[in-house]
Amino acid sequence: MSTIGPSAQSRGPLAGRRRAERKRLIGNLLVLGQLAMLGLCLLPVGPVLWDGLPVAGLVSLGLAALVGLLALAAMGRDLRVHPVPARGVRLRTEGIYGVIRHPMYLAVLLAALGVVLVTGRLLGVVGLAGLVGVLTAKAAFEDRLLQSRFGWQFAVYACRVPAIVPQPWRSHRR
Repeated sequence: MSTIGPSAQSRGPLAGRRRAERKRLIGNLLVLGQLAMLGLCLLPVGPVLWDGLPVAGLVSLGLAALVGLLALAAMGRDLRVHPVPARGVRLRTEGIYGVIRHPMYLAVLLAALGVVLVTGRLLGVVGLAGLVGVLTAKAAFEDRLLQSRFGWQFAVYACRVPAIVPQPWRSHRR
């Protein structure tokens, strides 16, 4: 009579559900952190560090809208806030996704920067710094999930295309 060892048991359906639940929980926490940091950027309270830079802020907000619309056009119905990819979604590498892997994160950062530049508030600066950290962690988490799902295709894509900040000096050729 053979017995099933712990390593075989850890690969069963219950372990798979636990892994999926853990991924969803981590994703939920990252989304919650993102929303909390955005909230700090938008709060109209606290000390003002500068009088505001409305032109720079509006330029940043305009770039955020452009990048966000390009990402929305590329992702369509597959666009989600949660970093865990939906089932059946394909790896997007064309359009703006051929320039950066996480254009929606860049759009969110540019929008938050625009608000901070316009308001000049300390809480906004703190929120923006926190948002950079949360979105960096969220991008790394999502990249691990995409690597697991798409294997070598994602690895090649990730080597060729930067995560959040465009790098025009870097080759994006296929």
